[in-house]
Amino acid sequence: MAAALIQSLDEPEQTAEEVEAAWAEEIQQRLAAVDAGVVAPVPWSEARRRILVASNGRREAR
Repeated sequence: MAAALIQSLDEPEQTAEEVEAAWAEEIQQRLAAVDAGVVAPVPWSEARRRILVASNGRREAR
């Protein structure tokens, strides 16, 4: 994903409609992955805890 984001910086600007369409496609792909059981959703409280732990190194978030 990081490589795709970096590559996208070199591409010409997209219109608002193109950006909206790309996000809609990404959302559909993610929903399909959840529906297929490929990925499991994580409650916001757990996701937030993981993000805070990662941003603070190994220190646990409150």
